[in-house]
Amino acid sequence: IAAISEILERDLIRHGREMGQHLKARLEAMAEKFGIFGDIRGKGLFLGIEFVRNPVTKERFPANPGFGIRVGRRALEYGLLTRFDPHWLAVGPALIVTAEHIDEIVATLDRCIGEVLETVNG
Repeated sequence: IAAISEILERDLIRHGREMGQHLKARLEAMAEKFGIFGDIRGKGLFLGIEFVRNPVTKERFPANPGFGIRVGRRALEYGLLTRFDPHWLAVGPALIVTAEHIDEIVATLDRCIGEVLETVNG
């Protein structure tokens, strides 16, 4: 009951929706920068990125070990916990996340994706 009261009193559902929009906008900007996002999907603060070699044809990166796994592991090295598999990565920050925290999450992902891309593109 205390948790539900906190959610209602702090209007965390609205806050989560607003922060989710901020997160999605930042990920969409990153998609333009890298050109390897097949899709960004999810709802609110729980969003996933599909990684593809070619966003038009949706050609995937090789599955072993997989681009998503490489980015996810690199994120862990920088202290960012995500969910990932060979072809995607998802983030799901807490409802109390701030815009500054989201910017930090996106900056870390940006760094990780860039570093992994350097090893892929050689």
